[in-house]
Amino acid sequence: MAKLSPADIVESIRNAGVVGAGGAGFPTHVKAASKAETVICNGAECEPLLHKDKEMLKAYPEKILAGLEMMMRSTGAARGVIALKGKYKELVEQYEKLLKGHVAVRLQALGDFYPAGDEFSLVYDVTGKLIPPGGIPLQVGVVVDNVETLFNVAESPERPVTDTFLTVTGAVKKPATLRVPVGLSIGEVVGLAGGAKAKEFAVLDGGAMMGRVTTDLSEPVKKTSGGLIVLPKDHPLVRKKSAPRSAYSRIGQSVCDQCSFCTQFCPRYLLGYAVEPHRVMRSLGFAGAERRPLSEWALLCCECSLCSLYACPEELDPRNVCVSAKGDLREMKVDWKSARLNTGRSSPAHPMRDFRKVPVARLTRRLGLYDYQAEAHLKEDVGPVGKVRIPLRQHVGAPASPVVSAGQKVSRGQLIAEIPANALGARVHASIAGTVTSVDAAITIEG
Repeated sequence: MAKLSPADIVESIRNAGVVGAGGAGFPTHVKAASKAETVICNGAECEPLLHKDKEMLKAYPEKILAGLEMMMRSTGAARGVIALKGKYKELVEQYEKLLKGHVAVRLQALGDFYPAGDEFSLVYDVTGKLIPPGGIPLQVGVVVDNVETLFNVAESPERPVTDTFLTVTGAVKKPATLRVPVGLSIGEVVGLAGGAKAKEFAVLDGGAMMGRVTTDLSEPVKKTSGGLIVLPKDHPLVRKKSAPRSAYSRIGQSVCDQCSFCTQFCPRYLLGYAVEPHRVMRSLGFAGAERRPLSEWALLCCECSLCSLYACPEELDPRNVCVSAKGDLREMKVDWKSARLNTGRSSPAHPMRDFRKVPVARLTRRLGLYDYQAEAHLKEDVGPVGKVRIPLRQHVGAPASPVVSAGQKVSRGQLIAEIPANALGARVHASIAGTVTSVDAAITIEG
């Protein structure tokens, strides 16, 4: 394939509907159209039990490098970095060989800590630069894309995004990393991993730390799905993540002794940002205007859950208290730009940062997941799929606008929903061939 121009790369990414595959789903063509000095491939994969990035890095090295180089060309970046865990020695050797002769791209081995894959932490560890509070990597000349996103970028000139890669693990009979059509139900995906071992179970969609609990097996997987962890319904992690605001607020108000461990282990606090979860916990004792000054200490929280699931000796939930505080502030139309805490100045990283990084192995034990550790090798051929339900919102911005209607036959890869005019969004394509049977917040296709 001939080298594409920067404009052609942006257009191919846009046409293919590529979004950030490991987070909120930011449309990648917008990043590709920006100007940057460095592009980082985020292969940190620090969520316990998940192996998608490792499996993709192992299976598609040339494709991932090609995607990285396309993003470098489109943004004008002079440097590229592939960041992955140093403990994967065979993978490190594989990429050291691959990158020989690639002067502009280097490998960076990362420690096995959580949350090494957080953009703010990763950019600092790779470049030494601190992203401005409330900002994005582009403000320091950096674009960060995860492994699957770069795979999709490399594929974009030839085919759109129709599949998603995800690890399915936990209480399943055959843990695996699967490549499945976007829109396949969670229940069917769990079935592809041999089914659940537990009679009554819940699923953590997105990982043990930042994932959400669901028991609705009809929910579809999306472009952004990176992992499903199946756990018994009575697992402490499921119970804690399912607690309502009334419960974690009441318990936090009555039990929190302001030890500040939640703050001392907060990765954003350790980078010098104004995030102090223990102050937000203190806000539970106030109401109205008196609560706001303390609630503002939640505005820069990245919701990594270290405070709630690792640091707090009382097993309280500072993370969700911070999430609730941010929601309250949004209703008051308060964001970081308008916050009283925003002095316009940044602080340096904390001198104890390197000594407070949390090893993933220790975190896995703390979460009660040690017995669920398993290899999850890549399996691409999942057999025929008879039905998918493809959401129109799988990304940051406006939902895609349908361009098909019920009764219409579609082929795999056909455009079924377009980016709304003058809006941030991403295209959506049919992940299987078949007939459109319904169009609402999602498009259902039956083969």
